[in-house]
Amino acid sequence: MNNDVTIAIDAGGTFLKAGVLRGGHLLPDLYVTRPSHSDGSAYEITANLAAVIQELAAAYVAYMERLDSDQETAEAARFLNFHIGFAIPGPFEYETGISRIRGLNKYEQLYDLNLKTLLRHKLMKLATESTSSAWISRLAAADIRFGNDAALFALGISRLFPQEKLLCLTLGTGLGSAFVENRSIVRGKWGIPDSGMLYAERFKGETADDLFGARGILALADRLGARRDGEDVYRLAMEARQGVSSAIRVWQLYGQLLGEMLRPYVAAFHPARLILGGQIAGTYELFGRALSEALLPEKVPLHNEKQMQEHVFHGIYQLVSGTYSTDEGEK
Repeated sequence: MNNDVTIAIDAGGTFLKAGVLRGGHLLPDLYVTRPSHSDGSAYEITANLAAVIQELAAAYVAYMERLDSDQETAEAARFLNFHIGFAIPGPFEYETGISRIRGLNKYEQLYDLNLKTLLRHKLMKLATESTSSAWISRLAAADIRFGNDAALFALGISRLFPQEKLLCLTLGTGLGSAFVENRSIVRGKWGIPDSGMLYAERFKGETADDLFGARGILALADRLGARRDGEDVYRLAMEARQGVSSAIRVWQLYGQLLGEMLRPYVAAFHPARLILGGQIAGTYELFGRALSEALLPEKVPLHNEKQMQEHVFHGIYQLVSGTYSTDEGEK
């Protein structure tokens, strides 16, 4: 029995998506989606995260007991070596666990607090309250690590393209991004920001995060007079697919602007692939052609990745197993 178990949690603003990996292999039956309650108090957010961790740990122990109910397996459960990893959006001090998130309508009450410490205290409290499960004390002592959600997605998918340079984007509420070479995150060279991320870079007077996530698409639609009151990104995509010209124009212009912003980075970094993930990537057919044309004369294949969650989990495994690496250039 492999006693090293990773509990991987993708902490989104709306949902927590969590799974279990053993020896780098994702266990398909141990996956949950729960509300994130990211608009709650720090106590509520922490308690919710700890509950999901405990739920998955208990599910894993039960899973192993179903596979083999003999005494040896029961004893082995006493020596489980848990690891806990989070994919969480920035700004966040990933090494220390201190949140710098504010103004994003999610996890606001964690600002300036150490989430690692809060979780440790909550898990220890759960352990002291339990008298029947020896593994809970092991869970309370687990290593806890945090990583940027876009970077972990990039690391996860890089295992499929281990020798290639990749530029990976996650298109959702905002813009997540990561540059990868030889399965390492690249920072501070080829014109790439020292953070390795593009969200704070300025383009046409605004940040990339404001322009190329859902907020930016809605603002673009408003500017073009293409949105009725209350319409969201999903509705704009539906209208474009139905042939509404004003909605089609929104998505074409979105792709054009995204390509113009990315062009200098593509020219300097020369990625073998531009990989798109996230909910907005599901509208790829509406903006992909405009994006490719705006990148010219740079030519890079576009890859719309539909299994983003699986790759995030594998990126978290790399984070907690110590194989997460960065390639930092001269500043």
